[in-house]
Amino acid sequence: MTSQSTKTSDIPPPVVGALLRTARRNRNLTLQELSSLADLSVGYLSQIERDIATPSLGSLSRLAAALELDLGHFISIPSTRGLTTRAKDRETIRVREGGMTYQQLHGEFVGASLSAFLITLPAGFTTETDQHFGEEFIEVRSGRVIFEIDGQTYDLEAGDTLHFRSDLRHQARNPDDSDAVLFWLGNGPTFQQRAEMTGAASDE
Repeated sequence: MTSQSTKTSDIPPPVVGALLRTARRNRNLTLQELSSLADLSVGYLSQIERDIATPSLGSLSRLAAALELDLGHFISIPSTRGLTTRAKDRETIRVREGGMTYQQLHGEFVGASLSAFLITLPAGFTTETDQHFGEEFIEVRSGRVIFEIDGQTYDLEAGDTLHFRSDLRHQARNPDDSDAVLFWLGNGPTFQQRAEMTGAASDE
């Protein structure tokens, strides 16, 4: 990310494709069955398993939920939980080398429905095409990002914002030769463990 105060783990991210394939087979699910559970195409899941495509944090969260796993099964997640995140203590999260990186800004508590991240898109990077429940608000902090939303193109530079329904097909790409940084707010994954959330809900 852009701040020198952030942390980046020295441990390389796991190979998500192999972990996903093993988890799917352990549950005796076909690609078609997992596709229906996670609302992701069979072709895209096949590309993820072969490490051709890099899923976003949101898609990986949906896959973890479909497989009844914690998100931490696939990637290293921040150990700090609470209502505050400190800039000097934030860790950089990545699904795969060369893909987007994330810094968690939101707090963690039972019933939370919003997530906020600083997201870095590497030079020339194009995200997956996604479509899911919710809405998203984005501010470009640096660089340039081109969004395709429901067939419309939005070319954004630093300071520009975008607010849209997530059930519209959407994709983003960084057309430049330097990183772009986004502030992202929306209905997305939090890092609370699934078991913790289930246990807390049952105690009420």
